Amino acid sequence: MKHLLDTYFLYTQDSAAGVRRLLERRSFRQACVGYFVAALSWVLFFNIGDQLSLFALLFKLFIVFVAEMTAGYFVAALCGLFLDLRRVQVSAAQLFVLVGSSGFIKALLIAFALVSAALPQVHLGFLFPLAVLLVWVLQLVYLVRGLKHVWDVDTWEALGGWLFGAVPVCVAFGLVGIFFIWFLVVLF
Repeated sequence: MKHLLDTYFLYTQDSAAGVRRLLERRSFRQACVGYFVAALSWVLFFNIGDQLSLFALLFKLFIVFVAEMTAGYFVAALCGLFLDLRRVQVSAAQLFVLVGSSGFIKALLIAFALVSAALPQVHLGFLFPLAVLLVWVLQLVYLVRGLKHVWDVDTWEALGGWLFGAVPVCVAFGLVGIFFIWFLVVLF
């Protein structure tokens, strides 16, 4: 925990040095903490105000955590492949840690869910897609800046690398979701 806080405070003072320190360590634990915060954010964002049992909450948290780690693994691998094809020597482990650390940005979803639950008469639920889009854009900006700081690539190359990794993963998760729903409809 001490390393995570040190990295955070260094990042607030000098973002380039903070990202470099994070990636020099290649800490799987720090990446897992980021993925866990992202999973917790998703679960609370979509289930705030629901009366979930503890078992249901933990089950959803476990499933979303595994999905976050899987998506992070594939995004890091595909981004590394894209950058390697562009002759940029990157480390897939460092990209995995960088994607994991970007999960802390998703904690903004918890704040939005709490505000919308506290003010039900305002009907902020209509703004949920906007909140998700905002968090994804902030996460993409963080990832692009991380690549720029550490591997000295230009903005478009970094953006292309992350999109090269993220688009197929989103399509794959969408198809799995569609087939899962289709399976449930056919089954029941």
